[in-house]
Amino acid sequence: MRKKDWDFESEEIFKRLLSKFPDTLHSTIIPITTEAAEKRCVNRQSSSVNLSDLILGIFDVVPEAFKSKVVEELESFGINVEGYLNIKKYRDRVSISWERFAKGFRPGVIHFAMYLTDKCNMKCIHCATDRKPRDELSVTQWCKIIENLESSLQEQGRRGTYIWFGGEPTLRKDIEKIMKYCYEKDYNHAIITNGIKFTEDFAKMCKKYDMSHVFVSFDSANPEKNDYIRGFKNSLSYAEKAIKNSIKYGLFVCASITVMKQNINELNELKALAESWGAVPFFRPVVKQKGSRADEYWGEIGLSVEQYKQLYQFKYDRAINSIKHGKAGTLPVFEIYEMTPFMEVPQNEKELAAIDWGVGCQACKAMMGIEVDGTIYPTGYPTKTTLGNALKDDFRKVLDSQLYKDIRDRKRNGKCGDCPHLELCGGGCRVLTEALTGDILGSFPYCWYENDK
Repeated sequence: MRKKDWDFESEEIFKRLLSKFPDTLHSTIIPITTEAAEKRCVNRQSSSVNLSDLILGIFDVVPEAFKSKVVEELESFGINVEGYLNIKKYRDRVSISWERFAKGFRPGVIHFAMYLTDKCNMKCIHCATDRKPRDELSVTQWCKIIENLESSLQEQGRRGTYIWFGGEPTLRKDIEKIMKYCYEKDYNHAIITNGIKFTEDFAKMCKKYDMSHVFVSFDSANPEKNDYIRGFKNSLSYAEKAIKNSIKYGLFVCASITVMKQNINELNELKALAESWGAVPFFRPVVKQKGSRADEYWGEIGLSVEQYKQLYQFKYDRAINSIKHGKAGTLPVFEIYEMTPFMEVPQNEKELAAIDWGVGCQACKAMMGIEVDGTIYPTGYPTKTTLGNALKDDFRKVLDSQLYKDIRDRKRNGKCGDCPHLELCGGGCRVLTEALTGDILGSFPYCWYENDK
């Protein structure tokens, strides 16, 4: 809702700019841009928004990866953007694709963690696996898997987003061939990297093959602590360089931050650091599987119930604040995931609808995994529970299986199954639940609602 009048020029330019964006992004763009422009208007003590307020407001809020594209669009309207701000650094960047980004995050898309390799050049203490490198599937086999997944989803009017995981996926020498396959088939794909091998040339390649986004991992704002957590010297500088390479070549970039005992009190610092580099921060709690490196270090890194609550209070405060201010569409999909509503129940249909799609664990809803041998996981992390093999089994049958439906529909055993909050919270992380209880449908051990009774 607008609080200020807008002059004719700023109103018309905003309408023209909106027409350049996919419709799916409008609910995000309108509220945050309106607020930013009106804030600029207030700061200069005026009663109406002018073009300067609009342009400067846009650059106050638009993610770094999109700024070069905004400059390009505004200049196509005959606006001298350089008259309002220094745009030299944006001219040196490649523009991002609005449509590609939007397609990768539409409701109904399943994001697949594609474990292309076990090889890794770091030794993170929170690693969910700890295996000697196994034989890798060939490019042909991975393309067969992708086709199996995508064709099955498209029959349901859905799509996949294929996220290249590892190990460290940049170590796979033939990864370009897999990326090229997705590009030629117009399939959504992304990558998660520690940044060591994510050079300018690698960023160019990702842009060449129309990648929707990049995740860059780091876990502390303190360089020495980050090196300890990741088992690699100068690890934070590699992450920074990878983020800046991504932005330079028009790639939307997220900072993937694993929250554990070592960094639970750094959340604000980590958020500020990621945003200062131009990345959108994504916080996820540490998980483990028996025999993993995370399991080995669990006493040192595992969160307590109170620390788990602290993380989700931090995430939830950001999310519910956006919802309450009419900005539900501004919540990144990776921040909505696992949003926990025990602090505050939605007050109306609008608030409920805003969190309904993304609330709770996204296993079999918007996140799944494909192991290095083709094994299908119901979550993005390795689990003992599997749903078949994507190289051998028709994914249509997986989608129709009772186990898949039970996980997707949040069937829960024990106390979670009878809890009045299940519809809103989704029953907690399935990876941790299975690791700690042995039952992927079991009750979530980290539930502070239950533990606080």
